[in-house]
Amino acid sequence: MEACGCGEEQIPWTLAKFGVLGTAGLVLGLLVVMMLAGWLLVLAVSLYQRWRHPPVEIDTGADDAEVAESSRDPLGDFTWRPEDG
Repeated sequence: MEACGCGEEQIPWTLAKFGVLGTAGLVLGLLVVMMLAGWLLVLAVSLYQRWRHPPVEIDTGADDAEVAESSRDPLGDFTWRPEDG
């Protein structure tokens, strides 16, 4: 095997086969695939947890109107005192 003198034996195989843009595209494609795999794993775990431990409704004894009224004003119980400032 003769070398052409351009250093082919020193560069990685993927870079020699696909070129710079092809290697960059391959790396970015692998990153996208890993991100999608992570999202699917998170989705599977959350669905399993929801199936295994379904949400429980807590009865507070309050009417829906009272809950809606209190949720509109999140700072309704806040009072400002001059000595706090």
